[in-house]
Amino acid sequence: MTDGTDLHSGPPAAAAADWREHVARGRYDLAAQTYRITGAEDPDLEAALEGLGDALAATRDKAFARAKTALERIDPRPEGLDWPVIERDLDGLAAAAAALDKRESDEARAALAALDGTPFPAETATLLGTLAVYDGDNAAARERFEQALELDPNHYRALTNLGNLKLEAGDVDGAIEDYERAIRLNDGFANAHHNLGVALRKKGQLAKSVQSLKRAQRESGRRDAEEARARLGRGRRGATATSSARTIRWVLWAGMIGAIVWIVANR
Repeated sequence: MTDGTDLHSGPPAAAAADWREHVARGRYDLAAQTYRITGAEDPDLEAALEGLGDALAATRDKAFARAKTALERIDPRPEGLDWPVIERDLDGLAAAAAALDKRESDEARAALAALDGTPFPAETATLLGTLAVYDGDNAAARERFEQALELDPNHYRALTNLGNLKLEAGDVDGAIEDYERAIRLNDGFANAHHNLGVALRKKGQLAKSVQSLKRAQRESGRRDAEEARARLGRGRRGATATSSARTIRWVLWAGMIGAIVWIVANR
């Protein structure tokens, strides 16, 4: 990303530096908030920062289809932000996350290595932490998750992953504390509810454990539905240019089939 010196010249220098500093750190939610507080004068810039904040929130949930949708809705795109890098790195994060989901560490490593300084540093650190877990280096993973939380204290997925490491190390109370903090940040995060249920079971609190596991199941279903809607929405927009051609092909096929049926019926 650029340093943002051409983003806007309206606010006083000190105030402008505040929100631009948040942009440089990838904290677009804070940048939008600070810009509003310090007397936003450019509605396009304010809307762009809010859209980037929505994309950031989606990356915390590893909801990259939703993040892409948030970016696509930013129009116009004010000068001063490197939009191609933002889009490219978001695609890179999505590719790395998908590779990690398939346990393809080398593919994920390559995708993360290709990021250009990354406009989403906390998410990058979180995925690097997950990669370190798969590499069997829990110490490096913990360092990455803690780095992610320093960059973005609201990154509840990094916090949940940190709890997972504590649980694996036998620090059940520490894990429960991290899971509960993650849930306070996002009450709908299914993984935190599920892992809290696992930790509570280790403590012998079976009723609370079952309650957490049931909540995890409900939230997981809700999230899957949201992601399906986001993918469907992006697919509809991307299909606009080809929908007419597809319709024509279906009409031709239907006509051909109808003709064959008529010929056979009248032989």
